[in-house]
Amino acid sequence: MRKIYIFLSFLLCSLALNYFLYSNKLIDIITNSAVSFFYIQWPVERLFIEPFYAFAYYILTMERTGYIFALVSWALWIVIFTAAVSRYKKMSLRQTLINSFFGVLLFVSAVMAVILLPVPGPKLANTDAYKVFDIHSHTVSSRDAIASINSNIRLHKQHGFTNFFITEHDNVKGYGTIPYNIKNIDFIYPGIQIRTTDGVSVLLLADKKFSYDYFKDKSIKQIINLAHDKGMLAVMPHWWKWNDPPLQKIVEYGIDGFEIYNCGYRYISDEKRKDIIDVCKKNNLMMFGTIDWHGYGNMTNVWTVTERRDGKTLFEILKSKPELKIIVHDTKGSQSLLRYIFEPFSAFYFYIVNTEMIYILSFYMISGVLIAMFFYFHIKILVRFFSLFFSSFFMFATLYYFNTYIYIAAKNIVIPEMILPLAAGFSVLWLIVWIINGKNIKS
Repeated sequence: MRKIYIFLSFLLCSLALNYFLYSNKLIDIITNSAVSFFYIQWPVERLFIEPFYAFAYYILTMERTGYIFALVSWALWIVIFTAAVSRYKKMSLRQTLINSFFGVLLFVSAVMAVILLPVPGPKLANTDAYKVFDIHSHTVSSRDAIASINSNIRLHKQHGFTNFFITEHDNVKGYGTIPYNIKNIDFIYPGIQIRTTDGVSVLLLADKKFSYDYFKDKSIKQIINLAHDKGMLAVMPHWWKWNDPPLQKIVEYGIDGFEIYNCGYRYISDEKRKDIIDVCKKNNLMMFGTIDWHGYGNMTNVWTVTERRDGKTLFEILKSKPELKIIVHDTKGSQSLLRYIFEPFSAFYFYIVNTEMIYILSFYMISGVLIAMFFYFHIKILVRFFSLFFSSFFMFATLYYFNTYIYIAAKNIVIPEMILPLAAGFSVLWLIVWIINGKNIKS
């Protein structure tokens, strides 16, 4: 009975925090003001998998620079919690170490599953009068991406995009893999993220196929001039990653716009973002928020929008340098050291104050069922269930990415060097846990 009271106390405190502190976190990042015209539409399945969904959204929208600190904090707290429970139940040191290993392995496996599973994220709604687009995305034709062309198309459709560009790293092969029945002049556009002799990259956007060789091994200035000669647009991606060349120098080269938000490189100080915005406003340049999607996870929290114009394609609209809005669903919370020390608790707090109450209720309802199962079933049965599930999941992932890799034309590096070894390794590791648990582990 005491456990039920503790659970209900957490529920009531969470609902109280949500009631008093929840606020709409949809903002136009250019003006840093709240947006009320657009709204977020979450997938229906979220209600039925909320604990996992909340964890997935948390992992996939985390600041990249904070990943290591956050994951280490989670692992340490899992060990602390497991050790405390084991001591309370008077378990042996061997059993405590086994339980700690299992807890950390379960957490890391859940993170991997979130990255590999196509769990749909939020969709920007009430956009009928707007073009909703993304100018920066990749497929397996890029050396460091794991997304198939069909996955890329599905992601953009699920999240409310009307248009997107495929911008592979130093090649244009991804655009050529689009299924024939999907090609549309105003849905998917060709582009490229091309490395310059200056040591940085530039995004080139086009409305028709073009040759990579035409721009290869050239400086930023040369590439921009050549792009303009071909009727293309040039955009500087995540400038804050390099801080070079100086903003004004890039403007003088003739750049058409800058990214000011990028899901792959979220960390940018308010001062630097303001510097980029000020330069863009002063020089009548476009500003973009991009997914920079490489296939890790299946969610986004940014959309660039502009008003539709009768008879005009997106590319024609962009050529006129229209007014753009960058809509961000911002739940980043604090980035302080104190947060990372208590990361699991901080993450839960920010979840509570940034989530609609219906999903918090779903979270507690499903969590309650899982906790009840944990106390009802023998721990050995649960360990065997999870180990068999994850072993099967990672085996399927291994086969899927092996099949994806052997059919791509470009030389992809991340799939054979990272994804396949990790997926296969986790599959074997969980299978070993399943076998050992069936013979030796005692509750």
